[in-house]
Amino acid sequence: MKTKLFFLACALAGALIHTTLDSAEVIDRTVAIVNGEHILLSDLEKITGPTVEIYRAQASQTELTSDKIKELKQKILDQMIDDRILLQQAKKDVRIKISKRELEQGMAHIKSRFKNDAEFKAELLKEKITEKKFNEKIEEQLMALKLIDLEIKSKVTPPGDSEIRSLFGKIKKVLDGQELKDESEDDKKDIETIARIIKKNFNERIRARHVLIRTSADSSMSEQTAARKKIEEIKEKVKKGEDFLELAQKHSDDKGSARNGGDLGYFTRGDMVPEFEKAAFSLGVGEMSDIVRTEFGYHLIMLEEKKASQKVSLELVQNDLSEYLMQKAAEKKYASWIKVLRAKASVKINPIE
Repeated sequence: MKTKLFFLACALAGALIHTTLDSAEVIDRTVAIVNGEHILLSDLEKITGPTVEIYRAQASQTELTSDKIKELKQKILDQMIDDRILLQQAKKDVRIKISKRELEQGMAHIKSRFKNDAEFKAELLKEKITEKKFNEKIEEQLMALKLIDLEIKSKVTPPGDSEIRSLFGKIKKVLDGQELKDESEDDKKDIETIARIIKKNFNERIRARHVLIRTSADSSMSEQTAARKKIEEIKEKVKKGEDFLELAQKHSDDKGSARNGGDLGYFTRGDMVPEFEKAAFSLGVGEMSDIVRTEFGYHLIMLEEKKASQKVSLELVQNDLSEYLMQKAAEKKYASWIKVLRAKASVKINPIE
């Protein structure tokens, strides 16, 4: 239910290291100058690189043209220019101060994305940035975020009951399979997205752990046999009283969930491959499945929690809808505000190849 402004705020508060590097030492071409500050091609490519790769993977052949990719890069550059103007404004505003505690919390948020401090420092070394420079960048991003809070979020009026009821009525139409009329394409997409999220959250949900011993279609017969033997041994250990959580941490090939003892969080029907879903939803709380074979390999599943489906009501989603409408209003206010700031700024943009 979050809007573009929300994502901008999150990005400013916790940007990835590679998007916040100081590239002044890189000798390359300037793609834009914002109030005397240069944005280099290397700055742009650090962000556009992953985005363009995703676009290449998802776009059809007719959409995959040099003009489309150039247009995508131009949109990203425009966002970078707006972000730079925002930061410059934050640095000029005497109200914007970042406390030591706020900075430490911002740094901790970024570091939490790494397994440990050694991995974090290795990334700094790889990206050729000092921890001091990294801290400075985090402080700048927190300044920009605080300016958004002061200029935008604090000035947005909460939606009234009638506005929330109206939105809920439109969502109910989507949930009931009715067509939305008299809505812009953007609003229609937003409402349909909210409806999908609500449907997912109100359907029956379960929380499970699993151990995965990975195989693939290319695995040899001996590899398949070895994997099957390993999962059988783990199953026997659980039956003899060993902790499923600890066994998942030690043996599971799903490293993302293994760190949390195999915990997959809550999911609903349609989220998992059919074989896994059928086995998981058939379990009682505290029960372990038999060995389950999927395209990913062999699994053992332990059901942790089960939540029955609920009837969607305004009372249960009112706070979420209010937040969405607040974000939507903030997005509109932010767009007008940044447009005024950009009109006052000195911006020169060089052609992108």
